Amino acid sequence: MKLERSSGAITVIIMSVFIALLLSGCSKEAPPEEMATSEAVVAVEEPVVEEAVVEEAVVEEAVVEEAVVEEAVVEEPAPVVSSTHTVEKGENLWRISASSDGYDDPFQWPIIYKANLDQIKDPDLIYPNQTFEIPRDASEAEIESAVHEAKTRGPWSLWDGK
Repeated sequence: MKLERSSGAITVIIMSVFIALLLSGCSKEAPPEEMATSEAVVAVEEPVVEEAVVEEAVVEEAVVEEAVVEEAVVEEPAPVVSSTHTVEKGENLWRISASSDGYDDPFQWPIIYKANLDQIKDPDLIYPNQTFEIPRDASEAEIESAVHEAKTRGPWSLWDGK
């Protein structure tokens, strides 16, 4: 999962560098030695006026190109995050919910608990190799309810009912 996020970030960084190079390359003037040998510098006043117009056109083109690139980046679909998680030794619902496999919010663990009631008898006791579904379609009301439940649950115990 971290690989998918980092590859998306790398793509954004590469595109940003490309745009920066494009914009900085278009705004530079020729080195003084090239300007002296250039035939385009015939009169002092005319090239200055033309150069200002050309610079404005280049800036406008760069802005248009940047807007097109930004639209293309925004339209890319978000990477699909796994909807299941296999419990490893030492994990609990809080950690799963806080992880990138979960919701990046530990207080949403009740959503995972309620979705897996058939496997979890006590939310404080989960076992390695259990595979839980991680619901991705929870409504705002369900999320708020889960966070409220996690914050107001009260003390917990490891009493197993025996």
